[in-house]
Amino acid sequence: MSKSVLLLVLQLLLSPVLTYRNQVEEEDTDSWEEAKGYEECQGFFRDLPKPKALKKICSERECARGLNMTMKSPGCGYSERILYSGNWITTHIDLNDTKFGYREAYFRLGGYRSGKTNDRKQPVDMALPVIKKWYLDEKYNIISATMSFYIPAPYQKNPPASLDPEVEVEQWDDITIYSRAYGGNRDDPEFMEQFDFLRDALAREEIVTYSGMMMTAGYTRPGHGKQRRE
Repeated sequence: MSKSVLLLVLQLLLSPVLTYRNQVEEEDTDSWEEAKGYEECQGFFRDLPKPKALKKICSERECARGLNMTMKSPGCGYSERILYSGNWITTHIDLNDTKFGYREAYFRLGGYRSGKTNDRKQPVDMALPVIKKWYLDEKYNIISATMSFYIPAPYQKNPPASLDPEVEVEQWDDITIYSRAYGGNRDDPEFMEQFDFLRDALAREEIVTYSGMMMTAGYTRPGHGKQRRE
């Protein structure tokens, strides 16, 4: 057996060990309430991975303005924050291509970030989170979707223009967002359950939200250490 094959086998054998080690190294003493950013409602508890605390994520990476400042929610089961106005780069997600639609959207935004498809040929660092917007019809069926990256502070006031017609620089207004934190993977059946919990928690407080769109936010690299999705 050649050295290259031996190295490949060794790497494959070590991957689960390294992944587990990364997760252990990231273990912390945050309570569930501190990790999620809100008090959980009775009946919503599940045996799920604890999400990585937002305060830790935003101390390591730049986060969009407002997302690391949780307001005191009057109820349980959700956090309330103001996502302040700012510039984002956005592209559509091809929902007809379930295998490559998300990946291609990510790569298009990556072209802008790398400088390849912006007018200054300027690399632009990635700030968090990655936001997906899901647009719904009157029966709550998903009819279209977009993916967006927040443009970091050095380029916020004057971002490079996009040379890719499928990538747009958008300015978003202030918006109040209500969210739940999840520490597992987006393919978990429990992930979609969080939307039902969120609707239930907001209904208890008689909070009316815009019904034509829902948003998801990713803060961590899938499969690497503790996770946070909202």
